[in-house]
Amino acid sequence: MSAQEAPIYPLYMQAVLLPVISFVSLLLSIVPLVLHWKHRNVAASSLICWYMILNVFNIVNAILWPTDDVSAWWDGNGLCDVEGKIMIASYIAVPGTLVCIFRSLACVLDTRRAALVPTRSQRWWNRGMTLLFCFIAPAIAMITQYVYQGGRYFLFAIAGCVNSYDESWVTLVLAYVWPLVICLIAGYYCVIVLYRLSKYRSQFGDIIQSTNSNMNKSRFLRLFLLAFLMLLAIIPVQTYVVTTNITRTLPWHAYSWSHTHPPTWNTIVKVPTMGQVFFDRWIPAASGFMFFIFFGSGRDATKMYCAIMRFVGLHHCFPCLRPSTTTTISTGSTGSTSSRAKLLFHWKWTSASRYPLTSYRTGVNTTTNPRSIPRGFPDIEKGISLQTKNPSNTPWYKRVWRLKGTSSQERTLPLDHLAETTANTVSTTAWAGVSQSRNSSELGSPPLKEDHIRVKQVITQQSELYV
Repeated sequence: MSAQEAPIYPLYMQAVLLPVISFVSLLLSIVPLVLHWKHRNVAASSLICWYMILNVFNIVNAILWPTDDVSAWWDGNGLCDVEGKIMIASYIAVPGTLVCIFRSLACVLDTRRAALVPTRSQRWWNRGMTLLFCFIAPAIAMITQYVYQGGRYFLFAIAGCVNSYDESWVTLVLAYVWPLVICLIAGYYCVIVLYRLSKYRSQFGDIIQSTNSNMNKSRFLRLFLLAFLMLLAIIPVQTYVVTTNITRTLPWHAYSWSHTHPPTWNTIVKVPTMGQVFFDRWIPAASGFMFFIFFGSGRDATKMYCAIMRFVGLHHCFPCLRPSTTTTISTGSTGSTSSRAKLLFHWKWTSASRYPLTSYRTGVNTTTNPRSIPRGFPDIEKGISLQTKNPSNTPWYKRVWRLKGTSSQERTLPLDHLAETTANTVSTTAWAGVSQSRNSSELGSPPLKEDHIRVKQVITQQSELYV
C-alpha cells in the first residue's frame, strides 16, 4: 500500500479534552489536599490523593494512545500492570474514604459518647477504621485481583489500560459487589449524620466547639456536602456497573484456575474506540473542581494562594498581595526624645500598666483577668483594699529611670486629666469537685458536693469623671 493510500487516524476531541481537564483538576486539588493534611483529616486527604492518581492516569494514557492507530501503539508493558492494580484498589478506596468521612462526622455529633479527650482505645479504633477502609481493603483487592483476572489487560484508545475479568461467580464475589457494599455502609453513616444534624440543629455550633477536633461549623458542613454529593453520584454508578456486568457475563461458567489463566493469558488486546471514552474516566476529572468549590475558595485557601504568589515574587507586581501593615500607638522606648520629654514633664503616671489607653478615653474598663486589676481598688466581696504608691510623690529621677527601662507592654499610662476615679470589683472562685488543697470557705459558702462546679470570675468596672 502506498503512502497516499495509508489510512488517516484523526485526533478526536475527547483525546484533547480529557487530559486538559484532568490536568486542571489535578492543579485545583493541591490546595484542598494541603489544607486537609494540615488539619490531619486522613480520610479526606486519601480521597483527594486517589482521585489525583486517577487524573494522572488520564493524562498519561491520553498522551500515549491518542488515536485509533493500533499498529503504532506501545503495548504498555509494566505501566498498565501498575495502573490496573491501582484502579482496582481505587474502586474500594474511594467509597471507603467516604465511609471514614461520614463516620468521623457522626462521631462529632454523638453527644452520648462525646469526650473532650478521646481515650487510647478510641484513638486506636478510629485509626484502625481509617487504615482498614482507606489502605488495607484496597490492598486486599489488589492482591485478590489475580484470582479472577481473565487476561493481562486491554488497551483502549484514549482511555488506555483496562482490566480484564473472568466471567464467573468468583468475579462477582471478589470484585463487582464490594464497591457497592461499601457505598451502602457510607450511606448508613450519612443517614446517621443527617438525623443528628436535624436533632441537634439548635445546639450544632456548641457541639462542634466542645469536641476535641479540628472542625468548625463551616468546615463540617463543607466536608459533609462534598461527601454527600459524591455518595449520591457513586451509588447509582456502582449499581449500574454491577447490574451491567452481571447481565453481560451471564451465564457464568464454573470457576477453574487453568481456565482463568490459560497459556494465552499474557496476550494484550488492543481496541480502537472511534473517539469514545469510558464514562468512569470523567469522574476523577470532575472531582478536582468539586474539591476546589468546597475547599479551594475559602479563607484558608485564599491565604495560601496569596502566600504562594508572594513566594514566586508576584507581590512586586501586585501591591494588593503585600502583607498589610498596621499603625499602632506605642508608649515604648522607641519613641522620640521630645515625646519622652512631654510624657515626663506634662503627664502623671500610675501603676495601672496593663489597661488599654482607649479604656481611659471611654471611661469604662471591664476585664476578667485578676492580675490586671489596679491596686488601690476596693474588693467588695472580700472587703480588702490594696494600697498603691502615689505617683506624684515619686522623684523625677526615678520617673526617668522607669520611662527608660519599661517596655511597651509594661509602660504606665498618663492619667493627669482624670479628676476622680471609682472602681468596683466582683470576685468569685472556680474549681470542680471537692478539693483538699483549696479552702472552700474563701467565699463564705458551704463545701462543694461531688457533682457541683464553682466558678471564679473577676469583673472590674472603672468609671471616670472629667472636669
